[in-house]
Amino acid sequence: MYLIINALASYSLLISIALIFRNRQRIQGAMAIMVFVACAFLYLIIDWVWETPLFEFLVLGPLMLPFTFWYMAKSMFRDQKPSKWIEWTLVLLTAATYYGLYLAGQFDYTDLAALALRTLSIFFVILAIIEAQHGSKSDLDEKRIKLRKYFTYFIGIIVILTVVSELGMSPTEQEVPRLVQRTSILIFNTLFIGLNFNIRNTLFDAPRKSIEIKNPDIVEKIQSSMSDLELFKKDSLTIGKLSEEIGLQEYKVRRVINQELGYRNFIGFINSYRIALACDMLKDRNKTDLTILEIAYHIGFNSIGPFNRAFKRATGLTPTEFRKRNLE
Repeated sequence: MYLIINALASYSLLISIALIFRNRQRIQGAMAIMVFVACAFLYLIIDWVWETPLFEFLVLGPLMLPFTFWYMAKSMFRDQKPSKWIEWTLVLLTAATYYGLYLAGQFDYTDLAALALRTLSIFFVILAIIEAQHGSKSDLDEKRIKLRKYFTYFIGIIVILTVVSELGMSPTEQEVPRLVQRTSILIFNTLFIGLNFNIRNTLFDAPRKSIEIKNPDIVEKIQSSMSDLELFKKDSLTIGKLSEEIGLQEYKVRRVINQELGYRNFIGFINSYRIALACDMLKDRNKTDLTILEIAYHIGFNSIGPFNRAFKRATGLTPTEFRKRNLE
């Protein structure tokens, strides 16, 4: 039974990789998801290549499973991407650490290396679950909100079960946890394939050809609160507080900003107003006496770092560079 379930689960993961690859342009974090699924596949088949030359080559995949789980969550739930050199540095350092601990376990430090490997793995699983919560209050994408609540946590349970079931257990004691684990992977992945095969639900989000305004009255209230009342200047503004301010239910405001104004994140929405005002102030020759920090405070940021990052992300320039270019 175990071998059949393991084979079916492995095959279903290959289908998922093909499905995600085919629609990679429509999925946020597609590459990270494929790498995670590939590591899960290698984890399932690693026993089949035991004591073969392929084992030493493929063992890094199962070892990196918790790390790729965290990085998948980070890629799916954060709209801002780190630079490529930071990504590659992190991947290479983590791979070297995992493989170093694996090699140490082959010699005189078996118990210590095994404990270090499990601790590091649990650390990344916890980071992934934290990542699913990070920014959830400002997320406007209803499908992604559901993924935060269900998708990541379900996989998290599987990964935790993987780590805990192998901690201090003999091969015989691992049989039941592994059967439960493989069965869970098969059920979840089959459900995933069934939901997404026609690109209609959950993970795949077909890009809209155009944004249609269906609730002009709500759009007007939201935009008026930003342009006239300048609520974006409040550094503690949340979508809940905005909803209270304009007298509407939060879910309606969330849906309109996402589906009719085209924003996936509430912070990105309010920052669009902040950066627009900052650009006007930086181009104003009558405001050259204002420092960059004073402008940041004035438009709603509570520190210079987030302002600089948001400004450069929006304009491609730092505030200082933007001011210099427009006042020359």
